[in-house]
Amino acid sequence: MAKLPLLSRDDLDTQGQEIYDKLIGPRDGLSGMYRTLLNHPELARHVGELGTYLRYQSELAGDIRELGILATARALGAAFVWEKHIAPAERAGLPNSVIAQVLEGDIASANMKRLYLYTWQVAEDVVHHRSIAKHTQDCLVEELGIKGFLDLVMACGMYRMVSTVVFSFDVPLPEEGEPPF
Repeated sequence: MAKLPLLSRDDLDTQGQEIYDKLIGPRDGLSGMYRTLLNHPELARHVGELGTYLRYQSELAGDIRELGILATARALGAAFVWEKHIAPAERAGLPNSVIAQVLEGDIASANMKRLYLYTWQVAEDVVHHRSIAKHTQDCLVEELGIKGFLDLVMACGMYRMVSTVVFSFDVPLPEEGEPPF
């Protein structure tokens, strides 16, 4: 199994520590994914800048952003991402009933508002490299605007990339116990 060291701030040179400090800024801490990427601090900086924009500065409302991230995690089977985003989803006001339905993973039987269903569908399309249906795009552009729609697609893609790091280097789950799926 491929593993890289999970670096802490003290493991880094001065430049790496500056990048670490910038990354931790808006976050609740640096997880194993960023600690893995800090083996290449400049790469971690670039990934972190995109992540900071998508999570804290984009056009997306928090519930939509977090639903896109959770749906991406569920479609990929990325328990790490799921666990890291349950609390932000709850803080953003994403209903527990929606979270539970995404955890079940069956979009066909889901019962939620249209905006949430289309958001989930976009995550599925991003994960499976499918073109987004015109009707889905039109509805989301109407609800979110073009910038918001692009932010959603990119957030799903970002967490697909995050999952690649987590899977490739066997990054441990952030929570003790059994994975959610």
